[in-house]
Amino acid sequence: MEIIFLIIIVTLFIIPSMMAMRKQRQRQNDMLTLQNSLQNGDRIVTAGGLHGVVRGTTDNSVDLEVSPGVILTFDKMAVIRTESDARNLDRGSAAASADDGVEPPHENGEHNNHEESNGGEAEQSSDR
Repeated sequence: MEIIFLIIIVTLFIIPSMMAMRKQRQRQNDMLTLQNSLQNGDRIVTAGGLHGVVRGTTDNSVDLEVSPGVILTFDKMAVIRTESDARNLDRGSAAASADDGVEPPHENGEHNNHEESNGGEAEQSSDR
């Protein structure tokens, strides 16, 4: 009976850990493949969130044009995804925030003021 309990406990902890390590290893391999396949003209995003266009690469670094005429050099390890992947992530979070019940601001910049519902407290506090 004790050996069965021990096998169940080991199974409950070891299998999920191995699955998580496998998934992490796959993500690392995908990122390494991206970093090694960078070419001029690729639009990428760095770990710091900087968006840029690849203008040159070496074994360990990548030159990014972040603004017309402004080229910065980064370590290849800073490149984490392409800009199209980043947009797909943004769309996913935008869809989630659209369902949270928060009303977006009006196009003309007007905001919903709820001063009427405070019972005139704003007027009372300014009289003091």
